[in-house]
Amino acid sequence: MISFLGFQTTFAQNSIQKASQLAFKYFRDKEYKPASVLFHDLYDATKSKTYFDYYIQCLIRINKIKDAEKFIRKQIKRNPYDKTLLITLGYVYKESGRLEKANEHFQKVISKIAPVSNDINNVANAFIGKREYDFAIKAYQKGRQLLKRPHAFHFEIANVYLFSRDFENMIKEYLIALEVDQSLSNRVQNRFQSARFQDIDSSIDPILKKQLLAKSQKFPQNIAYQELLQWYFTQKKQFAAALIQAKSIDLLKKEDGFRLLALAQTAASNKAYVTAIKAYQQIIDKGGNNPKILFAQKGILHANYTQLIDEKIENENTWKELIKKYDQFFDTYKDQRKNISAIIEYAHIKAFYLKLSTEAIELLEEVNIVKGISKLDLARLKVKLADIQLFANEKWDAVLTYSQVEKTNKNNPIGYEAKFKKAKVSYYMGEFKWAKAQLDALKGSTSKLIANDAIALSQFISDNTSLDTSYTAMSVFADADFLIYQKKEKQALIQFDSLIQNYPSHTLIDDALLKKYEIYSHQNKTDLALETLNQITENHPWETITDKAFFLRAKLYEKQNQNQKAKEDYKKIITDYPSSIFSVEARERLDKLRK
Repeated sequence: MISFLGFQTTFAQNSIQKASQLAFKYFRDKEYKPASVLFHDLYDATKSKTYFDYYIQCLIRINKIKDAEKFIRKQIKRNPYDKTLLITLGYVYKESGRLEKANEHFQKVISKIAPVSNDINNVANAFIGKREYDFAIKAYQKGRQLLKRPHAFHFEIANVYLFSRDFENMIKEYLIALEVDQSLSNRVQNRFQSARFQDIDSSIDPILKKQLLAKSQKFPQNIAYQELLQWYFTQKKQFAAALIQAKSIDLLKKEDGFRLLALAQTAASNKAYVTAIKAYQQIIDKGGNNPKILFAQKGILHANYTQLIDEKIENENTWKELIKKYDQFFDTYKDQRKNISAIIEYAHIKAFYLKLSTEAIELLEEVNIVKGISKLDLARLKVKLADIQLFANEKWDAVLTYSQVEKTNKNNPIGYEAKFKKAKVSYYMGEFKWAKAQLDALKGSTSKLIANDAIALSQFISDNTSLDTSYTAMSVFADADFLIYQKKEKQALIQFDSLIQNYPSHTLIDDALLKKYEIYSHQNKTDLALETLNQITENHPWETITDKAFFLRAKLYEKQNQNQKAKEDYKKIITDYPSSIFSVEARERLDKLRK
């Protein structure tokens, strides 16, 4: 027996905890001889299987195979019923190259398993600990025979297959479990979710889809398979396929549409508007007094509204057609307290797309005094009222309305949003010091998005006013920025051009060019947008937004199928701007283009 001053000497000076830390440090540093001494004494003191296993590992690494075998056999004599010791002995055989003897030994352990769940699990887990996955599965299969329960251990066996990356059999085991007990559906779904998260190369997905489709076709009445298939399609953002499954389940379970409603909302949030509208329509088509019909009607309006905004549709006739649908909705559902979201969207369309700000303001002021509106809905309505007041150039009215929301909603997201928007009005009005003070107060906001926006605008003000105490150029820029908010893009371009011409060396020039790019991009004037980005990359190569300009230009080149130019810009970001927030996506897009 190896001894390093002996147990008493070692632990007279060190506690078990300190000795344990030292032993693991030796092991990590590959100093296996002193580690073996400490692990031996630690096991002797605590009888911990962890220390035992590490002691054996050390002996194997310093080629003390006979000492390892001798020590294990000694423990077996003391604990003749502990089958995990026999597995460790077989492991030593295998590590020393005696594979046939190891396999015979492992098989002998399998033959000695008792018809007790605890013993079956202990043996299987011991095999898993030694990465003997095939024997772990054999242990569970033997356990099934002994217990006369052919459907025992599905989850345990599936886990072993996951460890060995045998996804085909892993999925098969889970799905067989559902064939027997559909109530396990959520548990199986969670396991699949976890497995997919660990699967970095997405090799699970095609196997999972194939087996789910086969099972759902073979057992069409097994709702668990249908639900998993819907979940799978949703995870893959294949919402049209998910809707087919959701409709089938809705019919089988005679549901009232809650599944369709949830899917519609998920699809809409992922910009799958066509599928979202179809799902909402399914609920409406059910008819009757289903309260979800109201949500579905509002959902269709919201999907149409969001889609038009996302697609940057400015055509007045298109928005007028949507307004008619809102009017029809309000004619049917007259309780304004239940329709605040729709009213807010309706007012936004009136002001920002149909140039009817006065009508929009009157509507929101009228609804504002309706009794029974929740505090949150009222705050949301008043924020939109302030947005439209600002759009209509009623800046002081907007400040007053934002202030009311901020005052009545302290320390919550809607209150922070109102405070940020109020600070932005001050920025538009050229009150930069006051705007910055309000923005700095928002840096600690619990709303991450608001905090980030506040930090960005505060920094922008600092960067561009520190050397220009007159604020003249900054005032021109803020005026132009406000014109963009008001959708007066032609006037904004004139302002930015004036700024660039009159203050050619100002720090704002690259920012003005980027704003011009945004306007041209919104107007689908790709050539002018590219020209503006070129001015940034060529004349302002080391400004804080230049990496963004390269990234935007690369994406434009991609749209035009000018892939070589796109690759050059992505490479430029990776090599010249390695700390850029766009570097990760630039690398991903570059890899995709190369493939």
